Amino acid sequence: MVPARWRTTTARITLIVFAALIATSALLLGFIGRVTQDQLYADVRAAVAADAALLVENIRRDGPRRAARDITEDLRLPGPTAVLLLAPDGHRLAGNVTEWPAGLPVGRRFASAELHRADHGRAESFGVSTPTLDGGYRLLVGRSLETEQRLTDTLKSSLFAAIFLALVLAALTSLILARIISARVQNIADVAAAVAAGDLSRRVDEPPAPGGDAFDSMARALNAMLARIEILLGEIRMVTDGLAHDLRSPLTRMKARIDRLARTADAGEPADDILAIGAEADALLTMLENALEISRVEAGIGREAFVPFDVAALARDLADMYEPLAEETGVCLTAAADLPLPVMAHRNLLSRALANLIDNALRYGAGGGIITVTAERTAAGARLSVADRGPGIASANHGIALRRFGRIDAARRAGGAGLGLSLAAAIARLHGGTLTLADNAPGLRVDIDLPHISEAG
Repeated sequence: MVPARWRTTTARITLIVFAALIATSALLLGFIGRVTQDQLYADVRAAVAADAALLVENIRRDGPRRAARDITEDLRLPGPTAVLLLAPDGHRLAGNVTEWPAGLPVGRRFASAELHRADHGRAESFGVSTPTLDGGYRLLVGRSLETEQRLTDTLKSSLFAAIFLALVLAALTSLILARIISARVQNIADVAAAVAAGDLSRRVDEPPAPGGDAFDSMARALNAMLARIEILLGEIRMVTDGLAHDLRSPLTRMKARIDRLARTADAGEPADDILAIGAEADALLTMLENALEISRVEAGIGREAFVPFDVAALARDLADMYEPLAEETGVCLTAAADLPLPVMAHRNLLSRALANLIDNALRYGAGGGIITVTAERTAAGARLSVADRGPGIASANHGIALRRFGRIDAARRAGGAGLGLSLAAAIARLHGGTLTLADNAPGLRVDIDLPHISEAG
């Protein structure tokens, strides 16, 4: 099975470039080797043809016997030449080759053959020609191929070394290309992750001068898009924050008057109605406060207050704080926390997120009788979990539950505005973490995963 890292686009590009470089190098070196070898043998072929033509001309002009004496005289000097002149009856008239090669016909313009020269103890490779003579005479003329074969062997060794060097260079080139592509893409991915976490001020690195490659064009386009998104979200945030502030003031005044009327009203149905109206006003004010807090968190407000602290101790403190309330509702609330468990976080915001989860568990999962608050170490950092044994939430509805004002059924609609989980999820994202819902079999488990202290913030 192919590892996951080799199924990435960068890995595919690297392999394609590597294969292209190797194929190009192999074809080029093979072509050079073939052309060089052909040229070496072409030189031998031309030399053999010239020697054969000269001897044929001498034999035709002076006769075989006179040509045999000239051949014997010429062969007194050592050299790479092989000559054999045979009479019609087969006996040797002249030459330095002991016998005619088996299977070599007369009339061949050029062929390779193994010949035994009289002054050499072993057979040698020759390029030979066997021109046709009149009267049944046979002539063999050859040039040694030993030098060409040594050059060919040296060339092959050099080509193999060159191919190995090409492999190394292709691998290095591919790795460098992969690093360049990965660095450019990773820069874009880091900016996208930061923007998703709420830091709308991040931008992709751009070239100092206009122009550039496709990555530079994409960087400019992405930065223009992010700038536009930042402006639009800023305008939306200003409108919503202004509206929330404008609504909070009259609601606060209305709540104060309702409380004053409730204190002065006589007992009975009117007083109960006033108290009910006050409760609704309290719910509306809480809703506005939560909506404003989510907007602030998603805008990245609070990162400057990140400090290192023990999140396990925070989980135990909140469990102790909620334990009396849990006992009143007949719930056993326990805490399981590894100590110490340092994170870099906004203590108040993280405390509020965990308190929201415990409050939700007491509100909707109290029927299960058990609620567990857990703080544990993970490979990536730390995890805070709140698990109950209640009815839980179907996996198909997890996305709805995490939306703002996302309320699933009538029972949950009666309990709140649907902002508690949204606020906790926004706080997790502010810290570079995630909030996930899981089946506790039975019940619901909510996990907040936070990065390691060296990566947080």
